[in-house]
Amino acid sequence: MKLLIKALPIAGILALAGCVTLDQAVKDIQTATAPAVVKDTLPQICQAAKDNRVRANDFYVNKGLAISGEVLSINEGFQPRYRVYMKAGKIAVHAGTENQLAVKQLTVGRTASVTGTITDVSYDYQGCSVALKDARF
Repeated sequence: MKLLIKALPIAGILALAGCVTLDQAVKDIQTATAPAVVKDTLPQICQAAKDNRVRANDFYVNKGLAISGEVLSINEGFQPRYRVYMKAGKIAVHAGTENQLAVKQLTVGRTASVTGTITDVSYDYQGCSVALKDARF
């Protein structure tokens, strides 16, 4: 019994050490699977979509993008749960997220920064539009 009492603190330390290692492994996996970040500007992305939408989507989809813009609307739906519509100059940005706390911090009419993974780039009679998933504000 005395041996068990002496072993419990050591077992606790080893268990915590294992959690730290597991936590680091999870962070490493997330970093390794993070999308490559687009270095092109929004006007360059939109010009590519105007020239050839298929080629633009083939190149930009599943890449990361970070931008700032004015929040025009905040909606709740099904998939993704929260949708934020923004304008970065003349370019429309549709950002989807599951993070309710981040969305609660936004205010319509204010500027916000968003990062996410591009799911679609389009250019039509209404202009250029970029859609993001896994948006972080």
